[in-house]
Amino acid sequence: MLRITISSDSDGAIFKMEGKLAHEWVAEAQKAWAEFTNSAQLKKVVVDLRAVSFVDDPGHELLAQMHDSGASLVGTGPMSSALIEEIRQEATPRKSKLIRSLLSLFFLLPLTGVPPRTEAARLSDASPQRDGAPAMRRRHKTEFSELACPTPGERSSASGPTRKGLCS
Repeated sequence: MLRITISSDSDGAIFKMEGKLAHEWVAEAQKAWAEFTNSAQLKKVVVDLRAVSFVDDPGHELLAQMHDSGASLVGTGPMSSALIEEIRQEATPRKSKLIRSLLSLFFLLPLTGVPPRTEAARLSDASPQRDGAPAMRRRHKTEFSELACPTPGERSSASGPTRKGLCS
């Protein structure tokens, strides 16, 4: 069972929960929180968890949402204190993780040394040539044909480095 009590004054509001924030009671608390936040335009909101005896994973997520929306979580005892501290520590990485990822991507891409490819370059690599083979395969065929051994008549007239071990 979960009891929710809302009290407000000129300074702010208190969203007090008592009992277990678990199972079907999480949905009820979420509905009450949604109604509360939609109707009240308060500067300071405190979520009082001092009388909460148990919180399951969906309840933990709801409390994290409350904290992310600007509410202060208050509790006493080892369970409440540990839960509140965990939610506060998780809040910082959640907010800055995307920003850190984008910034590192932005700074690391130039270090790869690979110039960005345009859409036209990507399409030209994938477009078929006259014989139906993609451009990538055609390049490989050209490279391998250049490595072919010269005919006996060409061997004597070939200039440049010899291909030792490749041709007999």
